[in-house]
Amino acid sequence: MDRLDKVEEEISRLSREVEELNKVISRKTFQLDEIAASKPRLEKSISERRARLVQMESDSSNYKEQLDLLEGEIKKSEELLIIEQQKIEKIEGDLKGSEIPELNKKADDANSEIKRLQDRLAGIDAEILKDKIREESLQERLKELAARKDALDVQKAEARQRKDAAETEILALHEQLKAEQAREAEIETELHGLKGVRVELLEKTIAMQREIDQADREMDRIEARNMATTAAKDTIQSKVDILRTEIEACGVDSTQEPPKSETVAEKIRALEEAMRNLEPVNMLAIEEYDHVLTRHDFLQQRRTTLSDERESIIDKLEKYDQMKKEAFFASFHEINKNFKLIFQELSNGDGDLILENPEDPLAAGMTIKARPAGKPFHRLEAMSGGEKSLTALSFIFSIQMFRPAPFYAMDEIDMFLDGANVERVAKLIKKISSKAQFIVVSLRKPMILQSKYTLGVTMQENNLSSVTGICTS
Repeated sequence: MDRLDKVEEEISRLSREVEELNKVISRKTFQLDEIAASKPRLEKSISERRARLVQMESDSSNYKEQLDLLEGEIKKSEELLIIEQQKIEKIEGDLKGSEIPELNKKADDANSEIKRLQDRLAGIDAEILKDKIREESLQERLKELAARKDALDVQKAEARQRKDAAETEILALHEQLKAEQAREAEIETELHGLKGVRVELLEKTIAMQREIDQADREMDRIEARNMATTAAKDTIQSKVDILRTEIEACGVDSTQEPPKSETVAEKIRALEEAMRNLEPVNMLAIEEYDHVLTRHDFLQQRRTTLSDERESIIDKLEKYDQMKKEAFFASFHEINKNFKLIFQELSNGDGDLILENPEDPLAAGMTIKARPAGKPFHRLEAMSGGEKSLTALSFIFSIQMFRPAPFYAMDEIDMFLDGANVERVAKLIKKISSKAQFIVVSLRKPMILQSKYTLGVTMQENNLSSVTGICTS
């Protein structure tokens, strides 16, 4: 039995280790799923950045081509300017004072055009510099994403290795568990055989004890008979002596022929019958039997009482467990129904409360399944702040509708909500405020408009707070 207990303790320890390893595998699997879920997003971002980089390189090439064209135009303009200046000098030499103002004007216009082209060229250079800086930042970002991807790949590989090692260890533990179970079966078989041998030995011991008791009783009977015979002999001897004395006193010779054997045998039989009738009896046996019987009846009564109380306690515990389960399911179904309606009202989506173990809900947890309108199901980490707020508020209000409290104090519950969702939450609070009072701290206009009383706190001079209030309904 000690060996069996040790084996059972070892099996329990191995089972706990297997459960711990399963938890570690689940956690690592969850991390791998998160990494796998984020990988397409990162790859998509990298591909978008690469496409943007290619587009910027294409735009840079176009800008360079335009710059080359502009430089060519500038050179042509400069050549034309030189030609025009030569013409102007020639014309000034040929026609002094007649067409000089007009030619000067043309020269000024050409200079203005050159300046404009130079300004444009400077702007294009600035754009090219910005594009280069943006390209460098994108290159750095791309390198960072690539390094992060490599790190995630390394972590994924390490996680897979740890997972494989854990699976190998689990297989080894399963094999060891099977061996221990086989050993346990062998021990059970051996224990069963030993129990059979023990029963046989116990039966033999009981039979031998019975024989010993019977022999003791027979010995007591023989000793009693011997004592009775000795006493009878002494009595008879004393009577014989008395009779011999009387006979001798009567002048009868004691050496004469004794009485007949039949007479003596008859007397002996009578004495033996009397001795058998007076066999030794333990007179305390009756008192001991009564005492033991009284004790047995008392213990039997106590055992019956304790057994009845045990069965009653077990029945009560089962009844209480059933009552707790029924009360829990009654509350759960009502809260789940309220949660579906409230989540539908707040987000136009689908929401549900799911028990992890419907057979024993008090020993397991609960999962909130929520999907806003037009969106797929996500893990809680992947939901936005507004979606998380709507889910939490729906759960709180579903409990409030099932068992209202006297009042509720809420601090900026609409912080992560947009205007439409704030208005929905405010209308819901106003609708259910007939059953409870709500004190809501908010800075959003829709929430303030739906309130009955509005209190405002402002900071005045000398760091003094001023409280004002209005009735908005």
